[in-house]
Order: sequence, then structure tokens, then C-alpha cells
Amino acid sequence: MEKVEVTGTDRESLQAELSQRFGGRELITWEREEPEGQVVLTAVPYHQVLEYLQEMAEKVCRLVDGYSSVQIRRPHQGQGKVSIIIRSDNSGAFIGWHGQTLDAIELVLGAIMGRELGSYLDFEVDIDHYREKRAAFLENLAKRTIQQIERDHRERALPGLLPKERRFVHTMLADHAYLTTESRGRGAQRTLFILPRKDIAE
Repeated sequence: MEKVEVTGTDRESLQAELSQRFGGRELITWEREEPEGQVVLTAVPYHQVLEYLQEMAEKVCRLVDGYSSVQIRRPHQGQGKVSIIIRSDNSGAFIGWHGQTLDAIELVLGAIMGRELGSYLDFEVDIDHYREKRAAFLENLAKRTIQQIERDHRERALPGLLPKERRFVHTMLADHAYLTTESRGRGAQRTLFILPRKDIAE
């Protein structure tokens, strides 16, 4: 990848210099501050980052299924994550238990891109819309549980969730008027509970 670094104190001037050097092409940029107050701004053409990401994703995915392919989708209007869509007849092998294999692929690709770029790239790996389906399942599970608690005002456990799934439900109920969430236990036994807020109950 064509990577350029510029150093100075005026970020706008550095951005303009990078834009000029790359002929106005769309860039991914990141910065770091030096101890003496200087700013180091680094840029790589966006299309080169996506091409490299696709190349690395194909190599990783073909370790799981030699006939798989990968499609890279840019975020809509530049907002959100880059999507890595896997095409394979063996989607189960890529999903694993609750998407853990997809998470592992993301972890490996994140390390590869971080080493190459020297910065974090926000992306998500998916196959057969698994992420969307799982999020819908968790949302429906939480809604059903909320309805049960509304009837008898007793807490309910949602066992067997991965850490990121517990975070999803935590976030979903973060602003709920009278219910809250908490995780109990350790390691594989850690379980999410939905319960009435104590300050409301009292």
C-alpha cells in the first residue's frame, strides 16, 4: 500500500498536503502526537486498503473453505463499518457457535490490518446475514423476557450468551424506564439477568 506521513502542527495544512500528494483521492488517515507537540498524520488511499483487506480476507477464509469467496462492501455514505461478506456453501463452518468463528476471523484480520496500517480499521465479517439474524433473535428474546417480568416483576436469566451478546442486551436496556441488567458469575458461567430497578421497586 502507498503510505505517506507528514509532520507539522497545523492539522488542516497537513490534510491539504496529503490530499494534494494523492491527487484528491479518498484517503484513510490517522494521527499520532509527538512529545514536542508535533502531529504526525499518515494516509493511505482508501481503495488500496479495501483491496488489501479483500486479499487477506480471501486467504484467511480459504483456510476454512477452499472454495469460498469474499465481497467487500463500503459503509453507506461513509458511515459505519466496512462489511466483509463471505460466500460459501458451508456457512456453518464459518459461523461456529453463536458466531465465534466469524469473531475469530475478525480478530485475525484485525491484527493483520493493524500491523499493515499501524491503525485500527472498523469492519465486520458476516455470512448469510448471520449478524443481522442473531441481533434480531437477541432483541426478540429480550422483549419476550421483558413481557414476562412485566407480569410478575421477577428477574429472569438469559443464559448461554457470549460477552458481546450480553453487551448487546445491556445496551438495548440501558435507557429502560424501570428495568436494568447485570451479569453474574465468572468465565463460561457468566450469565446476564434482566431485573426490575431497585430504585423503582423501592
